[in-house]
Amino acid sequence: MKTSKFAPMFMIAAAACTLAGAGAYGQAMEVVTVEAVREIIVGKSPIGAPIKELSIRSRVSYADLDLTTAEGTATLEKRIKDTAVSTCKELKVQIPAEGSTEEKCVKEAMDGAAPQVAAAIEAAKKAKK
Repeated sequence: MKTSKFAPMFMIAAAACTLAGAGAYGQAMEVVTVEAVREIIVGKSPIGAPIKELSIRSRVSYADLDLTTAEGTATLEKRIKDTAVSTCKELKVQIPAEGSTEEKCVKEAMDGAAPQVAAAIEAAKKAKK
């Protein structure tokens, strides 16, 4: 088996990236992920089965919000809705495909983010005690 003379450098770079990223996992990320999904046929597998789905994930930060207050939670919900709207527009769901509409996309994106919001609010309340 022939290896490249650059292989050791790639391995060192990969290890450095892994170590650098490890610290981020130890910290709580104060973001909610909003995912807009539109099912469309994007291709076919080698056996001819249709490959469907197009999605965009956006992150909404709440690091600057106090989620133990009504104002903080309302601000986060507005940010999530605004992000869902812009993300769904980016998917161009105004051209209906298989029943897709922008309103349906926004609702599904917000519904998908709801458990994350609830968990963030609960964590904020526990941390404040």
